Order: sequence, then structure tokens, then C-alpha cells
Amino acid sequence: MSTDSTATVTFVITGLERVSGAGRLVALATVEIDLEGVVVLVQGVQVIRHRGRIAMQAPRFRNPKTGAWIPAVILPNELGVAIAEELHHMLTRQPGRIALPDVIATPIAELIEDSLAVE
Repeated sequence: MSTDSTATVTFVITGLERVSGAGRLVALATVEIDLEGVVVLVQGVQVIRHRGRIAMQAPRFRNPKTGAWIPAVILPNELGVAIAEELHHMLTRQPGRIALPDVIATPIAELIEDSLAVE
């Protein structure tokens, strides 16, 4: 595929589990992403409280050499925002809903910056 062509990408949230007592973590989700017929299942998508908002964060792993938390999946911003908005809608439709003012998908540069910060 050339760089100037487009692809159809759809997603379905196949699982959403609320989490309590885990700091900023609000819920964990499973998202099925369809890239023109190639389906990728992303498990462990984190819904977190981030600076007074609800944010979607891709699953992360700890780099064994540096100890830094690194995103395991890097999504295009448009897809990340769409998934974050759908997760927010799903959480607000469920009992015990979360009502925070904005929904964001944290940009990858900020995630990397946060990962390098001491936790």
C-alpha cells in the first residue's frame, strides 16, 4: 500500500471491566481492531484518570534493560481518540458511571515521557 492511499479501520470493544482500588486505573478493556480484514485483538487497554480526565492508554510493558514502562501498541491518534470516546460512552452507560469532563487518548510522546518519570 502506498503512503497516499487510505485503509478502512474499524474497532469493537469486546470487553470492559471496571477496576477499583488500583490507583488511577478505572477499567481494563479488550479491543478488536479490523484493518481491512486483518483483525488484531488488543487486551489490557487501560482506562485511567489522567489530570482530571478519563484517558485511554495502550497496554504497556517494562523494558528489562531500563525499567521504563513502554506502550506495547502505538495507535494512530484518530483511532486512539475514537476508542477512548467509545470507552467513555460505555462507562457512562453502566451502573456506577464515571462523569469526568473530557476524554482523551494520551499522545504517544506524553506516554513515553510519563513512562520515563519515576513512579
